[in-house]
Amino acid sequence: MVQMKNNDYVYGTLAKQIQYDVYEENEVLKEKKKYRLNRITKFKAVVSILLIFALGFIVAYRYALITDLNYKISKLEREYENLRDENSRLKVAVEKDTDLPRIKEAAEKKLGMQKPDKYQIVYIRVPKSNFTVTSETYKNSIKNNNLLAVILTKVDIIKKLFD
Repeated sequence: MVQMKNNDYVYGTLAKQIQYDVYEENEVLKEKKKYRLNRITKFKAVVSILLIFALGFIVAYRYALITDLNYKISKLEREYENLRDENSRLKVAVEKDTDLPRIKEAAEKKLGMQKPDKYQIVYIRVPKSNFTVTSETYKNSIKNNNLLAVILTKVDIIKKLFD
């Protein structure tokens, strides 16, 4: 089949294309078509305006959140500076109060402490050889390879040290 490149034919068929437009001749239909096209255009304009407003609102909200976060950050930075300054003041106060002659004077006057007499001093001999005694519970825990049991025995050992 030969397809002609003429506007009078619908390509792929031999039928002539109708050149009749109902909307051109009838005024009522012509006005309805204009009204429908205007409604669609107005709807698109309203949707576009709403979309632009929504995007603007989102951007403004985002900047408001950023401003709020910056305010919180600056507040925390000021608090950090205050704490750091307080820490420095406390360090100076601790260094000032750790003067040994002052501590000795406060212990003697406020607390009524005194140096021990000769008969109150007890000397203890510490052997020069260094050795460690292992307890039976520790030896038993080494034999047991269960992780939970090992942890529990370690906790028991530490608990016994504090008792």
